Amino acid sequence: MTVRRPVLVLAVVAAVVAAVANANFLLAPVVGARIDLAVGVISELSVPSEPGSVWFRLGDGTAGVLAAALGVVLWRSAFRHARFRALCLLAFGLGTLVSAVVPVTCAPSLGPCPPSSDTAELVHDGVSVLATTGAVLGGVELAWRARGVLKALAVLTALVSAGCGLYEVVTFFQGGNGGGGNSQRWQVLSVSAWLVLEALSWGQRARTTQPASR
Repeated sequence: MTVRRPVLVLAVVAAVVAAVANANFLLAPVVGARIDLAVGVISELSVPSEPGSVWFRLGDGTAGVLAAALGVVLWRSAFRHARFRALCLLAFGLGTLVSAVVPVTCAPSLGPCPPSSDTAELVHDGVSVLATTGAVLGGVELAWRARGVLKALAVLTALVSAGCGLYEVVTFFQGGNGGGGNSQRWQVLSVSAWLVLEALSWGQRARTTQPASR
């Protein structure tokens, strides 16, 4: 890997910021959100009429921009096999960014939603699925490629992320809402961990590919 040390440091910092911004649901009690994440889904926190919704959209937007930027850097400087993870970062970043720009307009867990909210929900759900798929696949690829302690952590986060994703798909097709916010919270935290581990793996790869000193 040809990423220089200053870029590696900036990448880790950007990944940490993206990870924190991605886990913005933790702000829900602080801003007085009305959504009960044991029943509703995290996307409902961003409904424009809900308390503190701007902070959740800002968090998603920040995480999306930074993740996409990491994807661009990885694509331009990585070995060919790592470009798949670059695409995963881009899918997650762009999907998350669009989901922040196009939030859902109604919270079903608080009451019935009008038909006019269907279009925004369709777009939001579509890009959210894209982002989640990118994160899950990127996490699995990282778990396969990483080494040592980093590999163990990557495997753990990949298992949590993929497991939650599978649970959400199954419950959705059974007529539910994807398992509600409980499953989503674990998945979001695992995705945040993946972002940091991905950036840290660049340093690991750079060290193993440096030419031996003479």
